[in-house]
Amino acid sequence: MIDVNFGGAVSFAACVVPQLLQQGEGQIGFVASVAGYRGLPKSLIYGPTKAALINFAEALYLDLHAKGIGVRVINPGFVATPLTAQNDFAMPALLTPEQAAVETLAGLASDTFEIHYPKRFTCVLKLLAHLPYRIYFHSFVVSLDNEGVMHGQPPDS
Repeated sequence: MIDVNFGGAVSFAACVVPQLLQQGEGQIGFVASVAGYRGLPKSLIYGPTKAALINFAEALYLDLHAKGIGVRVINPGFVATPLTAQNDFAMPALLTPEQAAVETLAGLASDTFEIHYPKRFTCVLKLLAHLPYRIYFHSFVVSLDNEGVMHGQPPDS
């Protein structure tokens, strides 16, 4: 998974970026995941590879933006695929592949670095990513139902 999720993207960039630089324009996009925002349960390898990919895209953006090359990172939430069908946990705000495609194309038509969706799910995860560890790990347990509604549970005393 590390070779595919991260290594493949790095190899792809190594092949494409020289051509983009020679042209002096263009863009490159990477499909990461909201699982890369913060450590999540049942995401021991997947999450860190996506976090690495987000970091790689950020660094590449800083290196290439002034040279006229656009860099995008696409961070979808859960999308119904044969792979996610194997998950044994709730997938809040699950999108169809068609819905994900519409969101991705809309994002690519904009000039934003990060394309993330669905917002009702990704914005909650972005907020959680800014919490101090002691709060993130110990203060509450957050669960999101399949509609992306957050439910909190007080910590054990």
